[in-house]
Amino acid sequence: MTALQHTRSRFPFAGLRRCLDTAVIRSTHIPYEGVPYEPDIFLRHNSPLKITKKYLHKYLLLKLHSQIGLELKHLDRSQRVLWIYTRRNFGDAIMDMAGRALLKGMGFQIDLFTLPSLHKLFAEDDVFGNVYSELGQIEGREYDAILMSEFNLQSIRLKIRHFKRLPFACLFQYFNGPDRNQTCFSYATVNDVFSLRHRADALQSMSKPYLASRPATAEAVRPFIPDTRYITLAVGGLDPNRTYNHWPAVLDLLDRADDPRLIKRIVLLGSDNGQTMADILSARNFKSLEISSCVGKLSLLQTREIMVGAPLFVGTDGGLMHVAHTTPTSSVSLFASKEPPYLRLTEQCHSIGIHGEGNADTIAPERVIDAIVKQLSTCAATPDTTPSSIQLSS
Repeated sequence: MTALQHTRSRFPFAGLRRCLDTAVIRSTHIPYEGVPYEPDIFLRHNSPLKITKKYLHKYLLLKLHSQIGLELKHLDRSQRVLWIYTRRNFGDAIMDMAGRALLKGMGFQIDLFTLPSLHKLFAEDDVFGNVYSELGQIEGREYDAILMSEFNLQSIRLKIRHFKRLPFACLFQYFNGPDRNQTCFSYATVNDVFSLRHRADALQSMSKPYLASRPATAEAVRPFIPDTRYITLAVGGLDPNRTYNHWPAVLDLLDRADDPRLIKRIVLLGSDNGQTMADILSARNFKSLEISSCVGKLSLLQTREIMVGAPLFVGTDGGLMHVAHTTPTSSVSLFASKEPPYLRLTEQCHSIGIHGEGNADTIAPERVIDAIVKQLSTCAATPDTTPSSIQLSS
């Protein structure tokens, strides 16, 4: 018996059962083929009444403010669209909005309104005409429709207060709770809402996180790029479960390894929370490794350009991992036990995902080195990506 069937058996009254079914299905079901997700796990730990309460809060808010009748199933090229995205996490934003890559060069007129903290992530985007993060910036601008990423309360309230009369479409609708592959989900919903008509198997083969930057961003990081082939390594982290503390042991193994496929130049990446680990690694006496650090020195888009120049990125599940997956660079990605790699990666990420038995620190350094060797063996025949051959990002 599935979790949904169990829910139905607990509520015998037909009317109540239909209401619960509608709330549960809209909140936990993805109607697209090929999008990995785990609804049954979520339903086993969340009651239908709890799910229904959250669903009704959003539905009634839209209903009471006369929004239901304004919803569109599809958008077209003739419409000037303002896309609203209000989730705060960098990694979520990169995955949730990855599907916009399908719109590049298609003639759609789309601006983005997002949080100030995400503005720098999308400021150089080549799909959005303009990127805004302050309401004053969009005063007086005319749009034909709003595109909401999801029916979360912040987005709904923003729509009601500032764009009440505009028709709108929504990508993820009421879906809320079950873990899913956000990148694949994004591609599927963009394909549907914009009527692009890609087949499910084609979407699966194309899906990957997406970011873009201007040539000046790549030019700005040239002083940080070594003149020999290098590996990028992300250190630090905010979440203890996703922070790896065994990088010294990993680099000791790499230092001692006698394998011509290995690259012995390491560039450290990360924000200020990785400074302690960067200092430890930079001060370590290695026999064959060369370490340089960009930790705390670059923006996310500049960091991305450092990744573009390397054949391999190594790091834990987090924002920098998702940034790496927007590039052609292969990766080794470390995950805690509660983060299934198949829900974070796609085929086009070209990543080896390593799953810990607990938090990320439960992954043995030897497993990381094995994955690094495997990835470098795969890309050994690819063209050199030292500065002389790097293409500036468009």
